[in-house]
Amino acid sequence: MTRSMLTREIRCRPVWAVAALGAATGLGALLALAIPSVTAAAQPDADPPPPERVFDAPAGMILNYVQSGSTSDYERVIRRLGAALAETDDADRREQAAGWRVYRAEEPGLNGSTLYVSMIDPAVEDADYSVSRILNEAFPAEVQELYEAYIGAFVPGSGQILVNLELVESFAPQ
Repeated sequence: MTRSMLTREIRCRPVWAVAALGAATGLGALLALAIPSVTAAAQPDADPPPPERVFDAPAGMILNYVQSGSTSDYERVIRRLGAALAETDDADRREQAAGWRVYRAEEPGLNGSTLYVSMIDPAVEDADYSVSRILNEAFPAEVQELYEAYIGAFVPGSGQILVNLELVESFAPQ
């Protein structure tokens, strides 16, 4: 290798090193800007509003699987729900109450749970059947404790199952 080629090679190395360092710094800066916004976007709100429970059919039901040791808590909250619907001046809420019945299955559910079924017939069009919203409207001072008892009663991972029902046939005499 001649001296001029060696000198040229040594002079070119710093250029490549500087270019690589600059690219790495730029990439690092972009990542630093992107990561906090992704993390912030991935974090849920502290208290997201409860989901709406609106039926899209003339009737419906809500299935709730309750832990074996939590049935008294669940039923206490359901009694408060009944009181909220009975005491309201809201015409839609009163109409909801007229068609809403809550049943408890006599047979034990999976892992000793108890199945509660809310039968709603007729379902009030565009009405929200969210228990926590109804309780909050009637009992804002109690709603946090009632909500915690209600949610804590469910079998972990089961949540609620909302089912829209369309009548196929009625056997009632006309």
